[in-house]
Order: sequence, then C-alpha cells, then structure tokens
Amino acid sequence: MRVTITRPDGLGADELALWRSWQIPGSGLDSPFLAPDFALAIGRARKDVRVEIAVFEDGSGIAGFLPYERHGRAVGRAVGMGVSDCQGAVHRPGAPVPIPAVLTAASLAVWEFDHLLAVQLPRHAPDAARVGSPVMDLGEGYDRYRDARRALTRSAIGGVERKDRKLGREHGELRLEYGCRDPEMLRLMMRWKSAHYRRTGAADRFGWAWVRQLVEESFATATEEYGGLLSTLHAGDTPVAVEFGLRSGTVYERWFGAYDADAFGAYSPGLVMMLRFARTAAEHGIRTIDLGKGSEPYKEFFAGSHIPLAEGWISRPSARAALYRARHVPPRIIRNYIKSHPDLRRRARETRDAVNRVRRYGFGAHRS
Repeated sequence: MRVTITRPDGLGADELALWRSWQIPGSGLDSPFLAPDFALAIGRARKDVRVEIAVFEDGSGIAGFLPYERHGRAVGRAVGMGVSDCQGAVHRPGAPVPIPAVLTAASLAVWEFDHLLAVQLPRHAPDAARVGSPVMDLGEGYDRYRDARRALTRSAIGGVERKDRKLGREHGELRLEYGCRDPEMLRLMMRWKSAHYRRTGAADRFGWAWVRQLVEESFATATEEYGGLLSTLHAGDTPVAVEFGLRSGTVYERWFGAYDADAFGAYSPGLVMMLRFARTAAEHGIRTIDLGKGSEPYKEFFAGSHIPLAEGWISRPSARAALYRARHVPPRIIRNYIKSHPDLRRRARETRDAVNRVRRYGFGAHRS
C-alpha cells in the first residue's frame, strides 16, 4: 500500500467527496470528528502546529485518509487531540488502516492519540490502552431508549424527570431550543464553562484562542453532513443551560455544555437538558449521542452501549520514540491506576478542588 502526505488544502473536491462518502450511517466512521470539515477547521484554527493528511492507496485507488497534527519534527498527534472525542482514519469498507506505513511515510517517530477507534489499532501496540466511550442509542426512537434505560436505572431516569418538573414549577415553564442560532447564547455557554473550569481547577479551554475560533467557526457551519449544533434550555425567559456539540447526519457529539450553577445547580440542569435534548434530537434523525469518554456516574446510567476506543501512542523504533516512552509512560500508568480505583479518584478530585480554592482564595479561606 502506498502512502502520500499532503496538507488539508491539497485535497481536491473529488477526494473530499470520496472521504465523505465513506462516512455512511452505521459505518462506525460517521462521527463529525472524523469528517474532513473538522480536519480543515483545525488546520485553519491552529497556527502552532502543521495539520497533514496521509492518503493511502492500493490497486483500486485511494483507500483512505488519516489526518494528524505534526508537533516538531518527529511527533504526530491525532488531529484535534484535546478537543476531539473520536479519532482515526476514514477508509473504504474492508481496507486496512496502515498506521505503521503512515509513520514511515511522514517521518514520524511517534503518533499519539486519546480517542482512537480501537478497531484501527495495529495488532502489536504495547503503548496503547483500550477504553470505552459511552453512548446513548436512539436508533429506535427516544421512547424505546427511555423505557430500556428506565428498566435498568429506574431511580436515575425518574430522578431527573422529577427535577425537570420541579424546575418548571418553581422557575417557569421549561423550553428547549434545538439548533439555536443566537451567538450570544454561544458566548454565554463559553462564560459559564470557563467559570466551571476555574471552579474545578481544570485548564480553561476557552482561554486558548484556537479553541474559540474552532467553536465559533463550527457554530457558523451547517451542512447536511457536518455542523455545530447549539441548544438552550430556558425556564420561562431565563436561560438555565446551554450545550454546543458537533453533529453529522446521525451522530451527535456532546462537546461543551454548561449551566448557571449558582441559580439552578440543585436541579441538575445539565441532566434535565440532556434528556430533553435526546428526545428532540431523535426526532431530527440523530441515532447516537456520544457522551464522551469518562467515568462520571451519569454516563453509565444513561449509556446504552460503548464505542471501543484506545489511548496512548504508536511508534517506530528510534531514539526519539524511546525518549518519548520514558517521559510519558509513568504519568499515564499512574493516571489510569487512579481512574480505575473510585476511592483514589475521589481523593484526587478533593485534592484538586482544595488546591484550586487556595489559588483563588488563599490559605485558610473556606468557601461554603
């Protein structure tokens, strides 16, 4: 199999159409994060890295496309890594994904990923760990989904529905706007989300100029195969929660969601909105809602299945790859060990929150 490397703008209309033609519903390749539009948008937004496309061909012609970012001379990363919840190649049905050949053709010592489709891992991948991304299955409609999940997690679904009714009684009739086009609601989501990042001590992604550009450009994009989708939940005339994600024809990727924690946090507005959104999304043809990789309990309550993913890296034998492994394996092992033990994960969160309070309020400060 022959591999050539090009820039996103080096692909012509025929190549882009071929790429999109392989993202048919149910193929496992229909995530909007795998669309050429996402790779092109990352290439426009990121000025600090070089986005490239590996085009692999066999005797029948082009067999697939694998986008990636080049960091320095020899390190590659999945395109959009850090904000992408699905990564990998889009290819002709049945065609192999020649990742080792891509590394050779691109002169990369290492290719790193954190949401790679696990089916695309090479047989020998010692530096990769398999994980799962929980999804809501709406292929048979919202009511069938709700009944199936309620039978298994009755208290979880029922609890959210009770909070939905209580929020409506106490603050005004609830209204979901699916596909909101108000840019002020997008800005409100980013402000709320930035406040959440500060509260939890996480890095504020909206402090990164390229992420803001990516989100704003995605919001302005709406084609049949790809686009940003903004939705809002109001109680009366008051915005309660705002969510922004990417969608393909049948897949919705939850990307950034936020709510007014001070005024409505007790009502779990994010979960209230999630169920209302799922009902409306199913009516608009969405079959799958990807909740994103993570161990939050609500994801297990509401997920009907999991997409097998992998995190780690693939490398070619080299001094650069050996150095990369020496620097990155210990933190990854420690992080995965903590994630797999609930008590350690809880203590790590408590420590993170305590450090963040000290940063914000100083030693001895207490926030009720």
